[in-house]
Formats: sequence, C-alpha cells, structure tokens
Amino acid sequence: MKVAFFTVVMLVLLPHYAIAQGVGGTRVNQLPTPPDTGTSDDPRTPGGTRTPAKACKQTEKPLTALVPENGKGLTTAEHPVFWFYIPYASDDIHSIEFSLHNREDMATLYRTSLQLSKTPGVMGIPLPPSPENSLKLNESYHWRLMVNCDHKESSENILELDGWVTRVQPTINSVIWYDELTNRAKHYLSEPQNPEVKTAWAELLKSVGLEGIAQEPLVSSVSNPKKE
Repeated sequence: MKVAFFTVVMLVLLPHYAIAQGVGGTRVNQLPTPPDTGTSDDPRTPGGTRTPAKACKQTEKPLTALVPENGKGLTTAEHPVFWFYIPYASDDIHSIEFSLHNREDMATLYRTSLQLSKTPGVMGIPLPPSPENSLKLNESYHWRLMVNCDHKESSENILELDGWVTRVQPTINSVIWYDELTNRAKHYLSEPQNPEVKTAWAELLKSVGLEGIAQEPLVSSVSNPKKE
C-alpha cells in the first residue's frame, strides 16, 4: 500500500507539460480538432447558444467534463472510464445519454442512457469490456454527453458536452490523462478520508484548471441500465 501511494504522490510532482503533451511523439494539439458546436471558450462546459436558461436547474457549478483544457485526452486503455462533474440528482433532469463515435462520426461504438444517483458529484462512465467497444491503438474517438432537462426533446432543454480521446502506447515518461484520472479516482473512492489521497486528486484536477471541481464529492461510476 505504501508503494502504491508513493507512486501516486510522485505523479503529482510531474510537470504540467507531461500531461498536456501526451506520449510516444503524439502531442495533444496534433489530435483531431473538435467541431465548432457553438459552445463557450472552455469546451469542458456547456455554453453559447446551447445554454438552456429555463429548462435546467440552475447550479453553482456547471456540468463539466474532467478533461484537459482543449477537450482532448489520451489513454492506454482499450476500455477507459470517462469522468464528469454532474451537478444534478436523478430527480433534476429527464434523461442523460453518453455516446462514443469514431473519428469521422460515421460509426457509434457505444451509446447508453444513464441512471444518476441521488447525489450530485463527479461520476465515471466506464466503456464496457467487450470487443465491439474497444478503442484501437493510435486512433481518436469523439465522445458526447447529452443532458435533457425536460421531457420535451427540444434543443432549448438540452445541455451537451463533447470531446476527444486517443488510445496510445504505454510510457513511463508522461502522465496519461484518462489513466491517471481513473487511478486517482479509485484511490479516492477506496480511501475517501485520507488527506494525502485527497491532495493527489486535487492536484491532478488543478493541473488542468479544474480546481473548482476538486472538492466536489466523488460518487463512483454511474450505472448503465440501457445500452442501445
């Protein structure tokens, strides 16, 4: 246990560029550019014309994707976990859907309707461990999270986030964003009262400008009752 924790602490000390640049000669800024969706300057939160002022419950902090500032992240996993801060309880919204698509948005690898818990917080959406849902090495994928705040399926009632994930080879020289985020989330869930584990979690989020989310509760992974 001490050895594992030492690894986590040491990773906190790695420079910010190690997370931002990626690995194996692949820089994050060389990955596909997300399409212009009319969102705010920060692609991790809803914004622009897609902000529903009336349908969604007003919250202190917005729906947020836990990804680097440009909305792009790397993973070595075939089946990574996607993390979001969801400021709503199950009774606050009508439905929420996560989907993952190939780079050209011509094929859908995974689509699921999610069941939220009664407690708002940071939640993980795991990609199912099946061959048809596997990420291929050195390929980029486009994910979307859509929250419908009302039973009427109108664009005025929907909050939408989207971003990119690319699977790369493992390396010892850089922190791989999705892998490290999931690793620290698991530590936090297993030792929620450990101040050092809390600090490691907060430092990782701070490294990409998400320090405002660091104190929000970690509610584990959401359940996936319906796969489409």
